[in-house]
Amino acid sequence: MDQDRILYRGEAFTLTGNSLRQDAAHWAEVQPDGQVKTMKNGRYSEWRIFPEAGNAPHYRGNFEVLNQAYGLALHEAGALLNEEGMFRTGANWPTVWTRDISYSTHLGLGLWNVRACMNSLNARVRNGEVEQDTGTGGSWPISSDRVVWGMAAWEVYCLTGDADWLSLSCRVMEKTCMRDEQVLAATGGLMKGESSVLDWREQSYPAWMTSADIGDSCSLSTMLLHAEARKILARMFRELGLEEKAREWEEKSVSLAAVIERFFRIPEHVLYGQYLYGRGYPVLSEKVDSLGNLLCVLLGQAGGSHAAGMVASLPHGVYGIPCIHPQMPDSVPAYHNRAMWPFLEGYYAQAAAAVENESALALAVACMVRAALLCGTNKENVLLETGLDEGLLLSSDSQLWSIAGMLGCFYKGLFGIRLSPDSLEFRPCVPKSFEGVHELSGLEYRGMTVDVFLQGCGHRIARCLVNGQEAPPVLLPGMKGRVFVKLELDGGEEDEGAVNLTRMGSSLESPAWKAARHGIAWESVEGADYYRVYRNGIPVSQTEYCHYIPAPGRGDVSFQVMAVALDGRESYLNEPNDYPSADSRMETRPCGLSGDEVWFSRVTESPDALCYNVNIDKPGVYRVDAFFANGTYDVSDGNTCALRSLYLNGRRAGTLAFPHTSRSGNWEYFIYSTAVETVMTPGPCRVEVVYDSFSENMNRLVNDMVIKHLRFTRIS
Repeated sequence: MDQDRILYRGEAFTLTGNSLRQDAAHWAEVQPDGQVKTMKNGRYSEWRIFPEAGNAPHYRGNFEVLNQAYGLALHEAGALLNEEGMFRTGANWPTVWTRDISYSTHLGLGLWNVRACMNSLNARVRNGEVEQDTGTGGSWPISSDRVVWGMAAWEVYCLTGDADWLSLSCRVMEKTCMRDEQVLAATGGLMKGESSVLDWREQSYPAWMTSADIGDSCSLSTMLLHAEARKILARMFRELGLEEKAREWEEKSVSLAAVIERFFRIPEHVLYGQYLYGRGYPVLSEKVDSLGNLLCVLLGQAGGSHAAGMVASLPHGVYGIPCIHPQMPDSVPAYHNRAMWPFLEGYYAQAAAAVENESALALAVACMVRAALLCGTNKENVLLETGLDEGLLLSSDSQLWSIAGMLGCFYKGLFGIRLSPDSLEFRPCVPKSFEGVHELSGLEYRGMTVDVFLQGCGHRIARCLVNGQEAPPVLLPGMKGRVFVKLELDGGEEDEGAVNLTRMGSSLESPAWKAARHGIAWESVEGADYYRVYRNGIPVSQTEYCHYIPAPGRGDVSFQVMAVALDGRESYLNEPNDYPSADSRMETRPCGLSGDEVWFSRVTESPDALCYNVNIDKPGVYRVDAFFANGTYDVSDGNTCALRSLYLNGRRAGTLAFPHTSRSGNWEYFIYSTAVETVMTPGPCRVEVVYDSFSENMNRLVNDMVIKHLRFTRIS
């Protein structure tokens, strides 16, 4: 019988048509009447979800575990709607967040309730641009993934064809992208900013990196969002009949895609690295950011056999896909680190379906269904080692994007729904073990109510009937009323694809510097077999010893060390150890300041520019930053990162960001700001640190910091 069929059997659990078996203390059974009986940590419970008539589209298939998982997702999505018709972020998060509603809409939530998605997205627009969520160092521009809003806005337009929404979202995205370019642009065509989603600093960055270091880094996931935002802007302008504008933004998207390929592709590997980090001499972290790599597949950065190879190569645990791999060192607690996030598993499912990897899709659906049935809710995250929601710093119930990830497994995974401005297409992908009948009823699209009957397995459509007539598996907006689509799949002898089930190990600790009479030295790292020494971002030596005597050098010299184990595990590079020559670095105090005196810039009280003259001795590329403090709020949260424009001889060189440096109220903890890299010539230079139109932060009222000095470092 279908209910006894094994849908997935792995090392850690087995999923059948009506049950989940992990071990004697962890199981779930779905009864014929829909009641779910669960045992979790030896504690027995029962729950039941009654289908709600208005919550279309409805899913029904041969397997009760899928029916109940889908019904639970619909129920929890409805419970998150507030009185204004917007989505709360989760049981622990009562407001609308840009990142969460955007990813949720893109994952598939828009196919369930596009109007609520539209309302929620609208709520994250302020002063005509997208609002960045609170985050590291006081939000934007340290966190800079707000452009993810564009993916969701485009999804809404494709679903509705709403011309007013298209016009509004195009204006919002253009203003947002233009301001980002003025503030985030970095050397080499890169865009600065923290990894998308991974916004809890120590969960995915080495401990030595300050909030400003993170703001100066460039991450794969956020770079992809910037490239996609520009591609979407091009599509929006093209829809509006503005071809010249469309070509302009299309060229920017293509340029960013080339930059990603150049700087983030791991040498001799199908996958892409995590982020570029360092101070002036960026190095690619070759750890795997799962979201970034999945976006490469889904957004078209990689295609064809490359995309298929990425899905087959992505490390996946027995209970789910990790946020990063390897995990952070064991001293870092579990949240993003050592956790599976169901929304990410939802993207893995969609990527698997997109490249027709049925094995990966079966694994993803099984992992999501297991977590939802066992916990009785769509959790924010579960622990990679156990698949449970205990042992994490935080794990909210009814998390919106986890719900959307579940819905997307059905809509865009099994049924293969693909949206464009002028069509809805079906490209189903049904793993062999899931063979049977899958029905979706009441899907609203452009004045149609669509019912889909899907039968068989594989990804080849043997036959498609639309309202009883042979037709391509594509619906066009001109159709109206009730539409019946029947899809018959011919599994044949297709290759089901491969997955990379990997032990979720931890990376090594980064070496700690210690004093040395000659050269550089560091403490030994447990588990390390040797150390790789970097000079100005380039590996120059490999040694089993904990010291290194470099050859004499000129100019600015910066050393870092990575610990390496023979089994392939590595540490992050440690904090840069600088040895600048006397003529390569200059610290300059503003006129009138002495000792511990500081220049306090508060927009509401003292917005005047800091102006003074310096003398540059040698030509070259200089890295300019400021020694500052910002005690407005805690280092990990808020929206009051301070910004100022740096002008050199009357020309705007770029933006200095002054993120929160410590805890709220501490104005005595000083670090260096983000840096501006610029070509300078010998002679006098007028330096101005100015609050101007480029300096508005997300708070717009509080934008404060204190400066002790500016630093000019010649790096080239």
